[in-house]
Amino acid sequence: MKLFWEFFSFELKVRLKSLSTYVYFAMWFFFSFLSVAAEDFITTGNGKQLLNGPFSNTILYMFFTLFGTIVIAAIFGTSVLRDFQRDTFQLIFTKPITKFAYLGGRWAGSFVTCVFVFSGMVFGEAIGSLMPWADHTRIVSGHAWWYLQPFLSIVVVQIFFLGSIFFLVAALSRKIVIVYLQGIAVLMIYLLLQAVFSATQSLEHFWSGILDPIGLQLASVIARYWTVAEKNSQLFSWSAYTGNGVFLYNRLLWIAIGFVSLGAVYQFFPMSVEALTAKSQGRRAAKAKREEDAELQPRRSLVAAQMPQVQQNFGSGLWFTQLVSMTRLRISNITHELLFWALGVLIAFFALVNGYFAGHAQETNVWPVTFLMLQSVENTAVILLFVVATIYAGELVWRERDTRFAGIHDALPMRETTDWLSKFFALAFVEVVLLLLVMLCGLIMQTFSGFHQYDLLQYFQELFLIVFPSVMGIALLAFFVQTVVSNKFLGHAIVLGIFIMQPILNRWNIENTLLVPTQSPAYTYSDMNGYGHFVAALAWSTVYWTSIFAFLAVLSIALSRRGAEDSWRARWGQARHRLPGLTPALGLFVLLVIGSGSWYFYNTHVLNTFYTQKQLRDFQAQYERDFKKYEHFPQPKIIAVDASIDLDPYHRSFSGTGHFVLQNKTPNPIQQIHITDQRQSVADVQFDRPFHHISSSFRDLYSIYQLETPLAPGEKLNMTFKVGYQSHGFRDGGERPELAYSGMFFDSGYFPTIGYSNDVEIDDPRRRREEKLPLLEDLPPRGDPEGSVTNLFTPSSDWISYRTTVSTPDDQIALAPGYLQRDWHQNGRHYFSYDMGDVKILDFFSYISGRYTVKKENYKGTSIEVYYDYHHPWNVDDMMQAARAGLDYYQANYSPFQFKQFRIIEFPRYRSFAQSFPNTSPFTETFFISRVLNPKKDIDFTYFVTAHELAHQWWAHQLIGGRVAGSNMMSEALAEYSALRVAQKKYGDAQMHRFLSHELDGYLRGRSGETRKEPPLGQVQRESYVWYQKGSLILYALSDYIGEDKLNLALHNFLMQYRYANADDSQSGPYPDTRMLEAALRAQTPADLQYFIDDSFEKITLYDNKTLQATSQKTPDGKYKVTLVVEGKKAYADGNGVETSASLNDLIDVGVFSGKKGEEKPLSVRKERITGGRQTFEFLVDEPPTRAGIDPYNKLIDRNLDDNSTDIVNQK
Repeated sequence: MKLFWEFFSFELKVRLKSLSTYVYFAMWFFFSFLSVAAEDFITTGNGKQLLNGPFSNTILYMFFTLFGTIVIAAIFGTSVLRDFQRDTFQLIFTKPITKFAYLGGRWAGSFVTCVFVFSGMVFGEAIGSLMPWADHTRIVSGHAWWYLQPFLSIVVVQIFFLGSIFFLVAALSRKIVIVYLQGIAVLMIYLLLQAVFSATQSLEHFWSGILDPIGLQLASVIARYWTVAEKNSQLFSWSAYTGNGVFLYNRLLWIAIGFVSLGAVYQFFPMSVEALTAKSQGRRAAKAKREEDAELQPRRSLVAAQMPQVQQNFGSGLWFTQLVSMTRLRISNITHELLFWALGVLIAFFALVNGYFAGHAQETNVWPVTFLMLQSVENTAVILLFVVATIYAGELVWRERDTRFAGIHDALPMRETTDWLSKFFALAFVEVVLLLLVMLCGLIMQTFSGFHQYDLLQYFQELFLIVFPSVMGIALLAFFVQTVVSNKFLGHAIVLGIFIMQPILNRWNIENTLLVPTQSPAYTYSDMNGYGHFVAALAWSTVYWTSIFAFLAVLSIALSRRGAEDSWRARWGQARHRLPGLTPALGLFVLLVIGSGSWYFYNTHVLNTFYTQKQLRDFQAQYERDFKKYEHFPQPKIIAVDASIDLDPYHRSFSGTGHFVLQNKTPNPIQQIHITDQRQSVADVQFDRPFHHISSSFRDLYSIYQLETPLAPGEKLNMTFKVGYQSHGFRDGGERPELAYSGMFFDSGYFPTIGYSNDVEIDDPRRRREEKLPLLEDLPPRGDPEGSVTNLFTPSSDWISYRTTVSTPDDQIALAPGYLQRDWHQNGRHYFSYDMGDVKILDFFSYISGRYTVKKENYKGTSIEVYYDYHHPWNVDDMMQAARAGLDYYQANYSPFQFKQFRIIEFPRYRSFAQSFPNTSPFTETFFISRVLNPKKDIDFTYFVTAHELAHQWWAHQLIGGRVAGSNMMSEALAEYSALRVAQKKYGDAQMHRFLSHELDGYLRGRSGETRKEPPLGQVQRESYVWYQKGSLILYALSDYIGEDKLNLALHNFLMQYRYANADDSQSGPYPDTRMLEAALRAQTPADLQYFIDDSFEKITLYDNKTLQATSQKTPDGKYKVTLVVEGKKAYADGNGVETSASLNDLIDVGVFSGKKGEEKPLSVRKERITGGRQTFEFLVDEPPTRAGIDPYNKLIDRNLDDNSTDIVNQK
């Protein structure tokens, strides 16, 4: 043990004297400090989650440990390699030293060092929580265990098993390159596996948690359904009875792997000089044998000969020859290194795996079109390409010094420029080869997925015109840094620091591309437009930053080391001699920087106004402070809209005039008209009676007009205005995605809003605190006098008459809600006139223009039309089939379709949604590339979304609620349920079980991230996870309880009684709310099930149903008797997720199934009254059963689905 302590103390002394130890400690301290003191630095949860709470600390430590794998590899790996690097192992291993003392001391010293280094996280968080500027509404004190328990159970355990694995690999390989490569490999492979799991969206929550070495997936498994209250109070438990023991088993598994690694290094490390040098001795012996054999060969006699005359040539030919020769040499040096091939294999591996998942996204299969394939294969590959650029720039600069060849190399008759360019071209060649590898992997995976429409031009544009300049920019920066610094690894750290500076600066509201190194404007490729309007900003920012890095690279030539004298004074002296020859290049790049930067600034700050996200929030906050007082100010309502719009998609602009008919639907005269212009798109507002303009806010966001003659109750007023938007140059981000070359799609948000608009307000509680705003107001309660007579979606109107004329370039089709009256061509433009006729619609309309292929079908008097880009024909028939099925189901069960047409229109994937306007539904192009490979397993989201958007023609465009709590669910939940029913008719109950499981998962995850308070379904506010996922679950379960026909009858009665509320009234009356919906549902629900409506709509009800035992026994008549033991619990939760036990007396499904898990066939399913405690049920079935359980179809909201069913144990 004495020798162990000697090696242990020596290792600690070495580490404590090393600057890197304190740099690592400071790094983790700084990051943790900022994560608490500046909450935007790293986000671990929503605005209600404590910044230093137990869950936040756990996630933070996991995240830092993940990226700390490289640090762990460096500390553990170099400790065991030190004696081999310094060639002292031959001396040490001749001494009487045991393996335990040598290896154990080295390992233990590294372990303690790592614990010290990573303890900076704990101290950083603790100090950060004391800072006066921190958000103390999300910080608590006096909970030291919240810091220590995650540190011990996460960080220390990670250090133990990762350090042991890295120690093993380093000890057996004894190569420094392997040490660093293994850290990078673990990081990248883990990120890849996370991406793979995310892509599959698997609901398997046991093995994925146990096998997770770092813990991010483990945390998702354990806390996926935790409420904010639980995240702010609970630590991960080591109990085998909590969360199925996933955390305990995970930790034990990886601790065991750590011990196995230590045992392996002890067993296989050759603790002798003979064993360690056997290979090199063999090589030396073979070389000696070859030299001996050569000596024995007969030699020719010497003959006098005249030496050739050497013609010296120092012209341009020599320069080119040297450049080619040195470039080839450096390429050979790089490609003969194990690290290069390891990185190449990693890039290919990641590209192939990610390429496979380009065709799979969240249990949806999609066609792996080139933009999706590129997005997938370049994802991780680009990071590795940056790694290659950073590492090999350093290796190329330091190679001669590392190999002690600098003296000879520096004496060669070669210019510094030639030497530097050979390094640059060699690295560029390597990057091109790796990019070609990425491209090849993409093409292979497209072929493998059965997709053969290769877009080679897009591959070239993305990889070689966008990625390659970015990567080489980092390489140029790395060349400069490595030339300036005196340590290669310090250079790597600086380049890495600059690389990660971008997100840090963005967090601190420094978002200007001209100020953030390596930043370029965001862009999105679309098959409808290619790179479209993003090209200019992307190209000029690339020129700007590449020129800056090239300027620095030229400076690095001037400052390059040459000769034995390496002091800064000597290097500056050499630089002064070299600069005259480099001046033209420096001048060129300075001009490029100034020119490109000036042009970029002119476009983004002169032609357009540049605002940071913080400034935009300030505008929102100021709007609320100044004009919230007018929110309830009486205003007229829009009753008719007539507009003439000229679209200019190729310039991303439009202009036109609008005409509103306003009517005073209040009992009192109105003297002032207030207008919100959220998009700054309205001008020249006029009324058909005398008025004057009182005031306007900054940016004309809010304007007030005084009528000289008040508008009497019931009286109408004509209002005209100009509307439009003119694009100028390009922006530094913040481009308006709705304005595209093909697929331009904007809505009535560009038109003036009458009165104050809540849509402008900041809804993030955290941001509201920053702006010192009060809590966001809830929608008023049901029955509120003002909210009840205000339309939920369009507060400034009830229902309107609508007509429009819209023009677009000759080669495009322009669409808007309404029936086409006529279209014509004039002056190179295509005109369309649309009119809704007598049908009233919401004040919610859109304008769309694009180069479309059109498919139409007249189905039972309704024209079904799909307007799509010719690249994406695959799902058109699926959409039309869904529309036909939806029209049949909705008209048979709800009411007649109010329109004569239903149109689906594709728009670019700059935005990802589908939306329902009157008889018109724009779909993002992503829905046009999904595909169903296995109808029994794959969820056909395109079919479902089509049915959902069509259902909105009933649930929103026939019936709309008031602006009160709960109304959102009447449009969204009813549309979601309706779509489920249409999908169920096509795919059956088994597919619905799969879909409902995902709906339940979405709801429970949504409430886990709630930023305010979760309301009951009947009083929902802005919580989409409640009105979408929970709403569909509740309605589907209710239809199962009372029958589909009875539920549909309730919805029919509700719809027919309240549809088109206020459509013809001169004075606004009440809109329906969820109380009326619940009443309609109660009327069709038996008395013994009335509790379900109360629990589902007015309370937050959670179940904890589990199967305790399931056995089967074959009876003499050949049947099977199944005995099922279950237990049920019910609880009510408040808005914060705090649960209170409730008595249980509910009807719940219990059932028996045959077949393998995931493909079960029901043998017997029935409803039983579950009263709590253990209950036993018996079944007699005809086929061999395999599984049984309670609530097997997940119709009820249960936070632990894994224990609802279990495999049946067969008994003799």
